[in-house]
Amino acid sequence: MSLRFKLKWKIGLLLLLVLALVGASYQLMSVYVQQQSQRLEQQRQADMEWVLVFQTDLEKGHTVTLDDLQQRKYPPGYISEDWLRPQDAMAIVGTTTQHFVSSGEPVTLSSLEQARRASFSDILAPGEYAVTATISIDQIHHGLIAIGNRVSLVGVTHRFGESASSRFTAIRNVEVLAIDNATEAAWHQGLASTLTFRFTAQQAQQFEALRNGGYAVWLQQPEHHYVDVANASPVRIHRINNGGQE
Repeated sequence: MSLRFKLKWKIGLLLLLVLALVGASYQLMSVYVQQQSQRLEQQRQADMEWVLVFQTDLEKGHTVTLDDLQQRKYPPGYISEDWLRPQDAMAIVGTTTQHFVSSGEPVTLSSLEQARRASFSDILAPGEYAVTATISIDQIHHGLIAIGNRVSLVGVTHRFGESASSRFTAIRNVEVLAIDNATEAAWHQGLASTLTFRFTAQQAQQFEALRNGGYAVWLQQPEHHYVDVANASPVRIHRINNGGQE
């Protein structure tokens, strides 16, 4: 074997060794870079915080459900103070959107409107009033009046002054909305102390003029609509002054 051949063989072997070392170094470097990237990503994920976002586009006035929400991570420095967190989800279920919201948009209280809780006043139509009055045993017909009954409230209103007079007043077809604090038809708690009536604005004003002078509660037949009868002529009140009559 010539010297020249041996030299070429050694050079070739050296090149193979160098290539193997370069390949191994590249592989090790790739693994190192990948591990570092994973570590940095894990660190970044660990530093990120969960935020509540809308899962789909929602129109204005939409009632929010759990299916409309999801959680997503954001860097702490990117999160606004008014963004809600996943633990707030149940508190906003049932609220409505105040404007259009897009999918992925963080949930904020400013984008939601708290749903009004149902209350006793919901049974009133626009312009109606619920008026509560203390009642006596005869006014409640000794416990026979029930929620939902219709009654007539009758009494005498007085007008004072130079032409003092009294007039019979009847407020008819008044619905009993509640007995004491009960609003259910099945009420069995003994004799009540108050009745709550459904009034129009005019009826409410008439009742306020009537209640101070005392009134009776007339129970009506449930399916009949009662009409007012002609008021009796005013009763003139005569006052005796120093033996004379006015």
